[in-house]
Amino acid sequence: MRQGKFFRLTVSVSGAGIVTSVPAGIRCPSTCSASFPQNTQVTLKESPDANNSFASWSGACSGSGACSLMLNSADSVTANFSGSGSGARVYVSGAMNNSGSQVYAFNAASNGQLTSVSGSPFSAAVGLQAGTSQFLFGTDHTNIFSFAVASDGSISQVSTINAEQYNNPANCGGGPDYLFLDRSGSTLYDLDLYSDCANNGYQSFGLNTMTGALTYLSLTSDVSPVFESALTFTGDNTFAFSASCYHYYQEIYGFARNSGGTLTLVTNLGQGASLPLAPGGNPYCPWLASADNANHLAISLTPMNGSTFQPSGPPVLGAFTVDDSGTPTTTNTSDNMPQVATTIVNDLRMSPDGKFLAVGGTGLQVFNFNGADPITQLTGLLITDTIDQLRWDANDNLYAIGNASGTLHIFNVSAAGAVQTQGSPYAVTSPQSLVVVPQS
Repeated sequence: MRQGKFFRLTVSVSGAGIVTSVPAGIRCPSTCSASFPQNTQVTLKESPDANNSFASWSGACSGSGACSLMLNSADSVTANFSGSGSGARVYVSGAMNNSGSQVYAFNAASNGQLTSVSGSPFSAAVGLQAGTSQFLFGTDHTNIFSFAVASDGSISQVSTINAEQYNNPANCGGGPDYLFLDRSGSTLYDLDLYSDCANNGYQSFGLNTMTGALTYLSLTSDVSPVFESALTFTGDNTFAFSASCYHYYQEIYGFARNSGGTLTLVTNLGQGASLPLAPGGNPYCPWLASADNANHLAISLTPMNGSTFQPSGPPVLGAFTVDDSGTPTTTNTSDNMPQVATTIVNDLRMSPDGKFLAVGGTGLQVFNFNGADPITQLTGLLITDTIDQLRWDANDNLYAIGNASGTLHIFNVSAAGAVQTQGSPYAVTSPQSLVVVPQS
């Protein structure tokens, strides 16, 4: 029997709120696209967060009434929420003389201004790297520790799991690092260093949302020295990507997220990425990826001298589209990809609404992200401190830490540019890692 056509509906959220679909399939901003059979009547329902209201639809629907459409082609809709928005919680881990970490905890208002949590800084066995509104996670490169977040933002350790024991063999000497969650917050992942004593892989752990305990699920069957960073998940939580240039080899690699949360490689290691050419016909070296809330990726690309394999100019930013098989491609060229003023890229982060892209390195800069279209510059260098890590909250507040400068910078970003919030930068002793989560 011939299978009927399916069409993809993609939803974007501007502001603080949730959009769900009938028939089920979309719950954005965690799952923002789904494929439905041709001629399916899809109805979208909006639910604003506390202190917000629904403003309007744009795209395939308009106005503030019900959004219902018959799918006869791929389509997209944006839900626009307005209001003061829900706040966030911000945790910065600093070194504490080889005896664990000193965790600075803040409550952030919708404009990004911080209030210190009572009892902060807290002592923790490890620095914090990832989290949800309920639990935070850190690692000592052998174990992964879970911390519960109390109603006032304070933290306490509640669980530990030895992740190194699942290496093959267990005594390889590597272990978990670069902790990250999928978009649903139900699965925790790590980049497991030297998982087979030579290469890196990705471990996955199921999260008990009542206790914070982690259950080991699997280590990816594919391991490689090419795997060098955390992964970023596409808007529908189907695929996860990163990019590297290990030994100057161009690699954009992607995994499919299986129904149980485990990962399966879907790109071909060693085949080379589909990249534009740099000026003069030279190659680009890709590094890091960040996904919007649909099926697009931003990747930094450094032009290389094809003979010496040394950088021949500042990095540029490319926009890629991921197809249904997990293959990323781009129509961007060296003529329309914007240069990065930071000269190096330490971190690359997309805002939750998919509108903005922040780049941290020898400074901090923000760009407009335009889906598959070329990325465009929003700001010049906002600061010249070296920035090591970036995070966003749902109100387009951008948080940035610099290890050397001992600072936490906060900018509120809009289409008009970026404005540093009152009180920023905040002094933090030896900041090592940064986690920003919603207030529950």
